Order: sequence, then structure tokens, then C-alpha cells
Amino acid sequence: MDWSLTASLLAERDVRPIVVMDRRGRIELANGALTSLLGRPREELLGRRWTEVCTPPEHGREVGQALRAIFTTAEHRLQTEVLTRDGERLPVEMDVAAVGQPPLRLVAIITRAAPPRSLPEPTVAAEPPRPPEAHRDLSYEISTELSSFGTLKAVWASGQARQEEMVGRPCFGAFAHRDAPCQDCPLTASSPGSWPHTIVRQAPEDTEGYEVVTATPTGAGTALVSVHTIGDDTLSGLFEAKVRRMASAARLSEREGDVLRYLALGRSPTDISTVLGITERTVKFHQANLLRKLGAETRYDLLRLFF
Repeated sequence: MDWSLTASLLAERDVRPIVVMDRRGRIELANGALTSLLGRPREELLGRRWTEVCTPPEHGREVGQALRAIFTTAEHRLQTEVLTRDGERLPVEMDVAAVGQPPLRLVAIITRAAPPRSLPEPTVAAEPPRPPEAHRDLSYEISTELSSFGTLKAVWASGQARQEEMVGRPCFGAFAHRDAPCQDCPLTASSPGSWPHTIVRQAPEDTEGYEVVTATPTGAGTALVSVHTIGDDTLSGLFEAKVRRMASAARLSEREGDVLRYLALGRSPTDISTVLGITERTVKFHQANLLRKLGAETRYDLLRLFF
């Protein structure tokens, strides 16, 4: 009998959050109660280390040592914190035990979860007016003259009027808090023959997702730059749509499509085998078939096709 299937069925019947990990702390099973508690889908958990996705960074080393020590004891109760998808910290108590025949696995059951720990709001000094919030779409006109490159001539925020108070400031200072032009600026990263030029970059730290930045010369010595933020939900939707289109065009089987999805996310065959519940050899078999159907020779060729 397949132990993983049996364990999964039993765990789903339990109202307590349950997780099963291998000796390295990689998550092999997470029941519905756990995913609800953390607000994370199984895809974000399976194949990942518990200390990477569920533990506050400053506690990672301590929790990792505690989990490894359990392999030499019968059972252990661990008091720690777990992270939700929204970044909340939940104080929890976990009963953890090493079970089964070698290779042993860790079974952790969360027996108590306290409400999210509230942190005191830091006291900060008053600041000068800030630029438009990072999550809003922006358009701005700047100077492209060598002596005044980046100087803002006009700024518009999505759904708002012109931001006159920002005119005259350098764009890299107003939006990126830099002293010099950004290295990925689309105005300096492209030749004049390829306008308009668009780049995609990680959004600022206080914003989730990515920014799509497009630059277009508007006349002698000026250019228009537009910034559109793509959130994680939209990005996930685009990703899934791309996977489905590629799988359909290449006539991939359902399992080959599953393997393609995780390969595009950069997951290793070992991780994929854990997530999908199949052997690593089977993963590599499907990988070889889908690469052939897509006309790619390696995983790196696949990524170039995908992006």
C-alpha cells in the first residue's frame, strides 16, 4: 500500500493542522487544516523546507536544529512561531515525532495556535511629502539631456491629477531613492532604433509583484516613461495561461503539463517528484518527452521559450 496516499487520506480527515517532513525538513504532506491556518496553497509548501517557508528567518536555525534532534528522541513538543502568507506570526505548539521505518519521517501536529502576534507600531519622525505610492500606475515626462538627465517635467499618478510638487526632481531620486540613474533604466538600456522600449523588473520592497516600465521619446531632449505594476495574482494568472497555451500547442499529456509547470518555476526533479507523488525517474521521463515536443534540448532552452 502506498504510505503517502494512506497518510494523506488520514490527515485530511483530521481537523488539526498536520505536516509530514523528510530528514532534511522538506515538506512531503500538508493537510487542509494546515494550508487554511497558513493561508498558503499546497504548491507553496510541498517540496520546500519548513524553515524556509513557515518559520520567521531569525528562528530558522533554532527550529532546524530542534527538528533534527527529534530523530534521536521518541517525541518532542516544540513551541515556536509560524508565518502565514500575509506575513503574520502565529505562536503555536507542535507535537513532533519521528515515525516509520528508515528513512524516518517527521510528523508534526499543531495542537494549539494563538491569535496573530501584534507588534508595536514603530515611532517615526515626520517626513517630507512622499512620491505617489508604489502600487499605483505612473506616467512621467523627463529630460534626456546629458546635463539634466532624469529631471521630472511632469508626473501623473493613476486616477490622480498631475503631481506638480515633484517637478524638477530627478526621477531616480523621487521614485527609487538613488543618487544616480537606475542601471535598468529603459532609456539607457536600449538603442534609439528600438523605441518604445519595455523592461520588467521586481517591484519595490513595499510592493508585491513586478513593474512593467516603458520608455518612449516624445521630442528633442524629453521622453515619456510609464510604469504599470503587475500584482502576484495577475502574474500567477499569466503564468498559468502561458503553461496551458504551451501544453496545448505541443499536445502535452496532463502529467507532462504538471511537470512543465514546476520546471518553469525552477524546481528540481527531486522537488517535483515530491510534489507530484511520483518517482524522480518518472519526472525525468516526462521531462525528456515534453522537451522533445517543445523543441527544446535542455531545461534552460525551455526557460528561454517560456519567458
